[in-house]
Amino acid sequence: MRALYIPLAVLAAILAFSLWTGQYVQQSTDVWTDALAESGEAARAEDWSAAAERLEGAYRGWGGSQGFFHIIMDHAELDEVESLFAGALAVCQEQDEPDFHTLIAQLSAGLEMLAETQRFSLRNVL
Repeated sequence: MRALYIPLAVLAAILAFSLWTGQYVQQSTDVWTDALAESGEAARAEDWSAAAERLEGAYRGWGGSQGFFHIIMDHAELDEVESLFAGALAVCQEQDEPDFHTLIAQLSAGLEMLAETQRFSLRNVL
């Protein structure tokens, strides 16, 4: 029976880390998508400096999590979000409202997809 303690402890630690990771990713992406929504609202009001400030804030938060995200997630998905951030920043500088809103929507969807891949659900377990 003692031989089971170590493997069970390792499995419990892996489960706890997985649950924590899913929660961390969800909370992080929620903060960034809120900032993106605020950026979109500022762009609708034609306050491009506020839109850029909110978008850059989300991008800084995203950049701060990249080291950890590259350990736990598929790099292709992360690269896609990185490309969308770059596109949104460029379009924001051009003050192209239709394209900006399109990229913000795609970026929000991409961030939600990242959170979904880390969420504890039957679909992800199976």
